[in-house]
Amino acid sequence: MRYGYFDDANREYVIERPDVPVSWTNYLGVRDLCTVISHNAGGYTFYKSAEHNRLTRFRPNGVPLDRPGHYVYLRDDENGDYWSASWQPVGKDLEQAKYEVRHGLSYSRFKCEYEGIEAEQLLFIPVDEDVELWDVVIRNRGDRERKLSLFSYLEWSFQHVEIDNQNLQMSLYASGSNYADGIVEYDFFYEPWTYHFLASSFEPDSFDCVRDTFLGPYRTEGDPIAVERGECANSTELGGNHCGSLHKRLTLKPGEEARLVFMLGVGSREETGRGIKEKYSDPGEVDRAFTGLKGFWEDKCAQLQVKTPHPGMDSMLNTWTLFQAETCVVWSRFASFVEVGGRTGLGYRDTAQDIMSVAHSNPQKTRQRIVELLHGHTSKGYGLHLFEPEVFEPQEEKLPGVKLPTVVPTPSLDEIVHGLEHVCADDALWLVASTCDWVMETGEL
Repeated sequence: MRYGYFDDANREYVIERPDVPVSWTNYLGVRDLCTVISHNAGGYTFYKSAEHNRLTRFRPNGVPLDRPGHYVYLRDDENGDYWSASWQPVGKDLEQAKYEVRHGLSYSRFKCEYEGIEAEQLLFIPVDEDVELWDVVIRNRGDRERKLSLFSYLEWSFQHVEIDNQNLQMSLYASGSNYADGIVEYDFFYEPWTYHFLASSFEPDSFDCVRDTFLGPYRTEGDPIAVERGECANSTELGGNHCGSLHKRLTLKPGEEARLVFMLGVGSREETGRGIKEKYSDPGEVDRAFTGLKGFWEDKCAQLQVKTPHPGMDSMLNTWTLFQAETCVVWSRFASFVEVGGRTGLGYRDTAQDIMSVAHSNPQKTRQRIVELLHGHTSKGYGLHLFEPEVFEPQEEKLPGVKLPTVVPTPSLDEIVHGLEHVCADDALWLVASTCDWVMETGEL
């Protein structure tokens, strides 16, 4: 069964059938903000740590797959029919709706054609900014005027994986949401410095900040009451579960298109949100950011290109092996749909192997990881199989002397440094090879 193909010219994997049996995921972001996103726009976003700095929530190993996510809904306001720009969560009959997904290098593009309307949702994170952009284009391919509604949807996390999944008597009172000036702001009370926001390039016609109000009782992301009704309820709340939904009504003449941008970011409305909203309400800024991201990866790929008798090997070596290794080096292997943030840090052997693939394309990050692995090397000659590099670089307390229920634990070195009985014998050996590889690539000692 064929579900897609590699588009080597554009460095994309193209999924023609979205009903693949398992999740096909991509990674967005190259610095501090990361989104793990599936072929159906399911997934989650985190800032630096997949365990302790989650923006959006994800339910791993769930039924149905990949929920929740970063969704765009469309509704025909004349007959009440609705669908999503990605096949899920609404899941229109594939005999009636055509879907295509393009996973590129740190971006994903979802395209839908249904009932004369073409919708496209591009997700990416600019190279030097902690914001995820949803660049949405709606086109009327029919021969009559169409009245439509468009809704965004994401579900905010309680910031920490552990709090998302246990002790709900505490976590359900841990956060609040509010709306002003076209921006949804999410406030995690237990950490006074933690805010996130969702903004857009338009003036919303309605909004929802409360998940259960948007979805409705006994409903899911597949049939939200707000979309069915055709408008949000303008909900906010102190406590409970929160979401980000901004709604816009559109009227499109035949051949006309509308472009709308959503912005998911780190920080408060005042500190960050207003500036991001103003900047990326300009489509030219969105285009420049995407061009910059494409150039970022082209520069990396240009460091090594091979030509062999086998096109498939060329595709892997020239694009996808590098992208996979860069992803592992930047985010480690603990952010995915398999490792969803319940444990984080560096696997000693994994990291040493991964950096051998990127010394030519990312020498600065390679050096950082080598230094961290040296910190995790014991005086007895073995490496710590799994450790948090931050343990060796204590962070200054943000609120000294204040005991918060979400303080990230800082175990002592006695708890971190395991004994010989837990050693993987070859861990430290890989550090020798990776260090030699870095020296050969950079000439530095």
